[in-house]
Amino acid sequence: FDKLCSVCIVLNVVFVFAQLQHHGNHHGVRLGVHSHGGQWLDFSRAITITEIAFNIYFIVELVIRMAVLRKKFFYHERRIDKLHLFDAFLVTASCSDLYFSWQGQSSGGMNLNVLRPFRFLRLLRTLRVLQSVKVFSKLTMLVNTVAASFMALFWSILLLTIVMLMAALFLCQSLSHVLEDETIALDTRLWVFRMYGTSTNSFYTVFELTFSGGWPNYVRTLVEEVSATYALFFFVY
Repeated sequence: FDKLCSVCIVLNVVFVFAQLQHHGNHHGVRLGVHSHGGQWLDFSRAITITEIAFNIYFIVELVIRMAVLRKKFFYHERRIDKLHLFDAFLVTASCSDLYFSWQGQSSGGMNLNVLRPFRFLRLLRTLRVLQSVKVFSKLTMLVNTVAASFMALFWSILLLTIVMLMAALFLCQSLSHVLEDETIALDTRLWVFRMYGTSTNSFYTVFELTFSGGWPNYVRTLVEEVSATYALFFFVY
């Protein structure tokens, strides 16, 4: 039974992928980006029926588990079973999402912007794939390894964030005089302000040059137009 549920969860993720692809192509046709939308629009009814079928299956699965486990569904081994509660929440969220979608479509004069906050509930269905991990021992081992190293990863990210923040504040402060120096070309000063003029701009620029391969785009202007000494700073960084 668990293996069957896992397969259905994976199929549901594939369905969500195809559904979002269909919606994206539909919006592309409306925006004029795509001109061949007929083949995608023909699948609207099939996607709706498949979505209803998945929701019915997950409801039946939830009811069967609750009927078999009874109290153990909520409370097992002297503690609350969070996975089962999480599963029940996801099924409820998925059904609520489908209900609000129908309400928005059936009421023509209804403001659909009010229902948009409920759209995020659809994304929670993909989290059900986490339950299939317990079926595969190798994946379980990998997940446990990642979980065990989570704190080390957290502190590494925090350390890297501090380093980026220090670099961003240094650049923002050291380049503040450039914005007032009229001997420097106006285009250069506007570029410096856009990239390093404020603390937030500077931090985001440092974030981009740290994690992207386009870091010369954020450095070359400083080295060639402002001061060559910045080459030493970025070399150390």
